[in-house]
Amino acid sequence: MEQSGLMRIGAIVLAAGLARRMGRSKLDLQLNGKPVLAHVLHAVGEAELPFLVVTGAHAEVTRRIAGDALLVDAADHLEGLGASLRSGVMAVPGDWDGLLVVLGDMPFVQPATFRALAGALASGAEAVVPVQDGRWGNPAGFSRAHFAALAKLGGDSGARVLLRRIGATELAVEDEGIHRDIDVAADLPGAELQ
Repeated sequence: MEQSGLMRIGAIVLAAGLARRMGRSKLDLQLNGKPVLAHVLHAVGEAELPFLVVTGAHAEVTRRIAGDALLVDAADHLEGLGASLRSGVMAVPGDWDGLLVVLGDMPFVQPATFRALAGALASGAEAVVPVQDGRWGNPAGFSRAHFAALAKLGGDSGARVLLRRIGATELAVEDEGIHRDIDVAADLPGAELQ
């Protein structure tokens, strides 16, 4: 993505969770012949965003799928989503002016959605969240001004409270993928377990 001016927006792909409801890594569930996480990374790449991948519970699976991507190990991933996000934010390259928090189990988000969210940040939004059918979805985006607050998150809470406090810009999208994650095998009809 041609990022406006000197603004550089990247993505933190969170792939550190335990997948308790699945009972195994869900990142390597096969969707159209590719692992779920590979679909996420491909969409971020298609949006031409630099990214890093946060690993944790199933690090070996994540490493295999992510290949030569920049990997960050969340040593405290057992604390939950907030802890994994904190690890990612602390590893963000110094030239990123904003970031998208991308969930590794959401393979249906379209590259155009990533581009639009990054564009909103590059155009000056402090925080941005996609909205489809009147509901907030993922991923959310934050300007560098909020990296310190993101790095203070902990436990199993994501950044929704921070988004509300900032007064996130709502970006209307026609992408149902912003609401669709994979928690159990039934969320992915026809998925092949490897």
